[in-house]
Amino acid sequence: MTPTLLDHAALVAIVASSLIEWRWSWPRFTRALASGVPGARMRVYRNIAIAEWAMTFYIGWLWIVRGRPWIALGIGSVTPLRTGFGAALAVIIVALLWFQRRAILAKAKRIERLRERLAFASSLIPHTSAEHLAFSWVSITAGICEEFVFRGFLMWYFAVWTGPLPAALISSAIFGFGHIYLGLGQVPRTALVGLIFAAIVLATGSLWPAIVIHAAVDLNSGDLGFRALSGAPAGPDASAAPA
Repeated sequence: MTPTLLDHAALVAIVASSLIEWRWSWPRFTRALASGVPGARMRVYRNIAIAEWAMTFYIGWLWIVRGRPWIALGIGSVTPLRTGFGAALAVIIVALLWFQRRAILAKAKRIERLRERLAFASSLIPHTSAEHLAFSWVSITAGICEEFVFRGFLMWYFAVWTGPLPAALISSAIFGFGHIYLGLGQVPRTALVGLIFAAIVLATGSLWPAIVIHAAVDLNSGDLGFRALSGAPAGPDASAAPA
């Protein structure tokens, strides 16, 4: 399967959207937030979800009209051994995230350190209960759509010419660049996260474990950020623990 003009257009759109967000959408949002414009953060959540689902549906449409096998995107049946490995890996990582959350919320000093680490993303992190709920849906969207686009489509796109390992590196670099709006320092960090997700997809032969883990990571980060930055109660387990 050789990429067509429509596939090239998708690649251009993915990179261009990152540039537009970095140079225009994000500065506009932060100015609106600083000016106290009502609903600014909720509109950003909505726009993120619309953009990611639009690209996902576009790629899905390409696969349907071209009659391409879904396994090329990491969606489809794989061997029972790889399926079991992927499921076990997802369960283990989700469990580790849950224990991490409990450990952080159990100590006031850990929450304070988390608040300092998340300062770079304070504009994006939910500050109200309504934003918290909306961010949860954005987290699920990111888990599905970003894996579909970056570890599914882009890895397939570049692997046609480079093979799977270089494709994983290139798609991870583009994934990191997609988060440049949060600051240049976040590009290599996010690229490394993307490379980990790519390794999971290559090891399991499927997007599903990476989708579950990605969504869980974002849900956990959003919830921890909400509690750290908004001062929301940590819950009965955490409040009963010593500081």
